[in-house]
Formats: sequence, C-alpha cells, structure tokens
Amino acid sequence: MKREFVFIWLSASILMTVGMLHGCKKNNNDNDQVAVIQIAAGTDHTMILMSDNTLWVTGSNAHGQLGDGTTSNKSTPVQVMTNVVSVAAGFGHTLILKSDKTLWATGSNANGQLGDGTLIDKLTPIQIMTDVAAVVAGYAHTLILKSDKTLWAAGFNHYGQLGDGTTIDKLTPVKVMSDVTAVAAGGVHTMILKSDKTLWAMGGNAQSQLGDGTVVDRLTPVQVMTNVAAVTAGFYYTLIVKTDRTLWATGNNSDGQLGDGTVVTKLSPVQVMADVVTAAAGGGHSLILKIDKTLWATGANYSGELGDGTNAAKLTPVQVMSNVAAVTAGSQYTLIEKTDKTLWVTGNNSYGQLGDGTNVNRPQFIQITMPD
Repeated sequence: MKREFVFIWLSASILMTVGMLHGCKKNNNDNDQVAVIQIAAGTDHTMILMSDNTLWVTGSNAHGQLGDGTTSNKSTPVQVMTNVVSVAAGFGHTLILKSDKTLWATGSNANGQLGDGTLIDKLTPIQIMTDVAAVVAGYAHTLILKSDKTLWAAGFNHYGQLGDGTTIDKLTPVKVMSDVTAVAAGGVHTMILKSDKTLWAMGGNAQSQLGDGTVVDRLTPVQVMTNVAAVTAGFYYTLIVKTDRTLWATGNNSDGQLGDGTVVTKLSPVQVMADVVTAAAGGGHSLILKIDKTLWATGANYSGELGDGTNAAKLTPVQVMSNVAAVTAGSQYTLIEKTDKTLWVTGNNSYGQLGDGTNVNRPQFIQITMPD
C-alpha cells in the first residue's frame, strides 16, 4: 500500500504555535494509512514528517543535513528518526523537535547554527535543548521558541539577525525576546510575531526586507506592523498576512516575488492581494493560498518553481492550481498538498529534493508518493 500525503504546512517560517503538531498519530478512520503531517523545505533538501512521527529525508546532503550519517544526496525519501513532532530546514542544517520537547540538530555548523557550542558539522542529529515548543531555520541561523514563549537564537549574526544587539555569531542559543507566538527566518533577517499581533523585525535590511521604511540593519527587534496574523520570510523579502486576510509584501522584488506588478524594491509593506489564508516564500518566488483553495504564484521561475509549465518569471500572481490545502517553498522548488490528500512538487531537482527518484527539474507539478 502506498503512503498517502497529508501535511500541515509549516515552511521555513510561518506561524509556529505551541503544541500544534503534538499527538498527530495514525488516523484509524483513514484506513490506518500513515499520512504526511509536515514538510520542511530547505535550500536544496526536504524533510518529511509522517503521522507515525517518523522523519523521512531527501535531497542535498553535503553537510549531513539529512541526518542519515552520510554526506550522500538522496533522490527518494529515506527514514532517519522516530518520535518527531516538527522539523525545520535551512541552507545546510536541519532542526528536529521530538515528542519529549527536546531539540535536535544536524548538518552545517560553520556559524554555530546547530547551537551545540562548536563549529563542527554533524552527520546525525544531536540534542541541543529541552522544553522547546517550535523551531525555525534561516540560511545559517536558528530561532527557537520555548514553551514559556521566550525566543532564543543561535548561529550566523553578521547582520544582527539574532537580535541580541551584536553582530557576533552565537555557538549556543541566547535569549532574545519574551511573549513570542511565531517567528520567521529569511536569509539574514528575522521576523517576530508577538501575542498582541504586533510584528517585529531584526537583522539584514539592505533590501528593506524588514519593512521599516529604511535600508538600515537592526541589531535588536523593531516594531513594523500591527494586526498581523502570520508572516513568512524569503531570502531578501517578507510576506505578511494581516488579520483581515490581506497579503502585504516588502523587500527585494527583482523577480516580481512581491507580486505588485513591478521589479521595484519596497521599503515598507505594500498590499498585494485579499482573501489570503497563508503564503510561502522561497529564494525568489512566492506561493499564495486563497480562501477558495486556489494557489497563486509569483516571482522567479528559473527552474519551474511556479509550476505553470514555463520558466518565465511572473510580476503578479497567476493561478497555478485549485483544491490546494497547504503549500511550502524551498529555494527554487515548491511542494503542495491538495484537498484529496495527494502531494505535488515542481521546480529545481538537482539534488533530488523533489523526491521523485530523479535529478530532473520539473516545470509543472507532478504527483509524488512515499516509498512503501
């Protein structure tokens, strides 16, 4: 029997809430099929979490980010861990949250992003922290939300993305802020959502990805918006969903990833769309899921990551699929779950990150099934 994909979207960024994935087990009303509950897309590697709490991996593994004890790439998913409830993927590192609320890390550690006090890459997951509720991975920095809603950070900090007032990398997690409900990590910037629905930003801002109206880096969090429901961070840009379901965007727009019809960088958030449920941001492409379950895409399309069958960039969102339940974005690839619980992928596949058993790029969505 094939395994059926059913995942809760949680890309390298958007809403991370305490306990949202705990207790997700096999559903006896679904013919006892093991389902996908989360997929995390890194730059070129994909982590797949099943409802039996097993973790499966595919794609690039040069730094040990797949956690299987090797540095060999994988083009189809292989199992690496059990008792997992959430996972996050960065450029070359992976963060894994287990059912006992312990945090584990594997892969690249050149800037201390694994948080273990060293600069040594790890080929298998090692335990980092306890009492963790959620975790997010940036390009080379790590953000950890503990059960008490305190935010902790480790890794690359040259632009102040850790928010501790310095530009010094941290080899172990440092406390940054309290009363945090969600966090998003971009290339070198960080976005924080507090319980009062205010949005705060810190880190690199050369492309105005912080949305504060400047191009000044911020070494500590600054408030940029109110009435925010969710946020996701691309490499040099940010997508924001407000409580009225409008989508706003700020930062780099060189490929049309902000979706406003231009290629002009925005210094502060501009409204892009209405009736939005959620969004996913990749390296330079954006995916937008609307209330009617249609999926829209905008921005870079060099590897077919928009899934419209072309390699042409889009400056405004175009509809690429209907009956979509969830979406996540890697650097130049996209994964979606449809309402019929099937998984579809498109875009760059140079390292096997699409999990279809090949290294062939896909310019439009193809369906994927898990190994038996």
